[in-house]
Amino acid sequence: MKRRPNFRPRTHSRTRPDNIPASSYVVSKHNLDINCDVGQGFGIYQNPFEEKLLPHVTSINIACGAHAGDPLTISRTIDLARKHNVGIGALIGYNYLAGNGQKEMYLDVDELRALILYQLGALYGLLHAKGLEIRHVRAHGFLYKQISTDQYTAEVVAKAIAEFSRWIILVGLSGQVLTNACNTANIKPGQEVQISRRYRKDGTILSYSPSIDSKNILEDSIRRAKELIQTGNLTCEDKSKLKVNVDTIHVPADCIESVDIAKSVKAMISEPKPIHMDKYDNYFADLASLK
Repeated sequence: MKRRPNFRPRTHSRTRPDNIPASSYVVSKHNLDINCDVGQGFGIYQNPFEEKLLPHVTSINIACGAHAGDPLTISRTIDLARKHNVGIGALIGYNYLAGNGQKEMYLDVDELRALILYQLGALYGLLHAKGLEIRHVRAHGFLYKQISTDQYTAEVVAKAIAEFSRWIILVGLSGQVLTNACNTANIKPGQEVQISRRYRKDGTILSYSPSIDSKNILEDSIRRAKELIQTGNLTCEDKSKLKVNVDTIHVPADCIESVDIAKSVKAMISEPKPIHMDKYDNYFADLASLK
């Protein structure tokens, strides 16, 4: 069955300022996950910030070779993840290396399902060889935008993940589209807030604008994180307040401010831990005992 969706979703170097110490923002919210995208290099082209980020996050999303990543990069990233004891997830996207998966693409159900399972299989093979498992999945680029706004695409993605494993969590933009898709597929949603991005009042994120978003990215990210953790709200672009459910806070991994953002966010959470880890520790312990 083929279906080309007729929607077009709305798209949306500094150090920590001396007057904003992370310790001044410690608040009572606990057990939130802090995640970032990693392994988004290939060959000699690697992200210099990734390894420095891992001590300050609780889970990572490893690119699986479609929009970015290659076998050696994935393998080395897994070793770093194990060293820092962070939860490991798959970062899936459209097969478009030249544009980092950001190009608009519309696949039929069979092709999108196969693309997702192909990427999960690639990461699973390298993890399984090291005695590890995929705990969650996050989409990247245009696929992330699709599963945030289009129920049909979100359900196709969630059902493909459920075919692979019903124990895997689908992480995506906090909202009803993700929740409905995961409920349909009978998998767990991981409600995410992108702390470095500006939000509309409908819960979608604005397109990235270097002239705006990179100007005060550290200060803006800290402000959003503080408000989110203290109140459960985000102040939107029009100054309205958006109430959000959140399981995981996504920090950027591709700018010089990334490490300071991650450090600051982690300092605000009393007991940061990988997403839903308390619910699945026994299951993964049982898996490990069978090997």
